[in-house]
Amino acid sequence: MGLYEYMMLLETNQWNNLWENGIYLTNHITSNRKYNLYALYAFFVEVEYDPKTNKILGKGHFKTGKTLDKYSGSIDINKI
Repeated sequence: MGLYEYMMLLETNQWNNLWENGIYLTNHITSNRKYNLYALYAFFVEVEYDPKTNKILGKGHFKTGKTLDKYSGSIDINKI
């Protein structure tokens, strides 16, 4: 499945697909948020989490770019 096909899924199906098929890679923590990075097929999904409220705030999906850059020191994406 490609990124476009994933984005066309219903939101519930996107989450289910991520939890069933995604591979957790690493996280990025700020003062009030935690971001978990997953590999899913040939793209990445970032899940934003609020540790104070213990809730997921949302997710983003991408192949490259600024969002992926913040993880550059914590994983070698060539080994995925």
